[in-house]
Amino acid sequence: MIQQQPNFELLESILWEPENGYCLLDRHLERLERSANYFNFPRSLTAASQALQEFNITSGSIEQKIRLTLSYEGKLTLQAQTLDNGILKIGASVGIARKPIDSQIPFLYHKTTYRLPYTMALESQPECQDVLMWNQDGEITESTIANIAIDTPTGLITPHVKCGLLPGTFRAQLLAEGKIREEFITLDDLRNTQTLFLINSVRGWIRLKKEENRDIWKVVDFRF
Repeated sequence: MIQQQPNFELLESILWEPENGYCLLDRHLERLERSANYFNFPRSLTAASQALQEFNITSGSIEQKIRLTLSYEGKLTLQAQTLDNGILKIGASVGIARKPIDSQIPFLYHKTTYRLPYTMALESQPECQDVLMWNQDGEITESTIANIAIDTPTGLITPHVKCGLLPGTFRAQLLAEGKIREEFITLDDLRNTQTLFLINSVRGWIRLKKEENRDIWKVVDFRF
């Protein structure tokens, strides 16, 4: 059990589609339960699932991002947000964080409202809209808002979860389908990567291309 934890809530961001309802719901609920068990939060998959099914989505004809939070006292909160591309619009810049993160920080492996490691990484590159993070061993982990996949001659690879990153639900689905595979990716590997993808369950695939002679990647398109 972690001592002197900051005040935080568990968090899930779930895509809701008019045709399909909640996307990857089972994976989101399973991750929520794992985090609740780890941090000793009250947990009930049944209660969370029931709350989602009863949640009134007022704009039911368009895609929505559903933000679910669970407090230490067991309070579930749901909020619907209109889906957009957020900070990563076409042409947005993604750089490399200037300092490593410590892969032993438990919050890196759980989706919570505690964002300090991500905030510090992003603030290290103020000219960028997002950054690619790396650990004390020089291994790439994730961006501040998404998992990473890089294009190689043998297929798409994603950093190993042991490097210190959130096990994303879309990442898990792609791994299960054999569309990506886990590998350890170094800073040098990243710097030699021309095409990379940011992936998460709400926005799907975000494709980026590297700028010439710079450790900057630009968003070029989206794939859902």
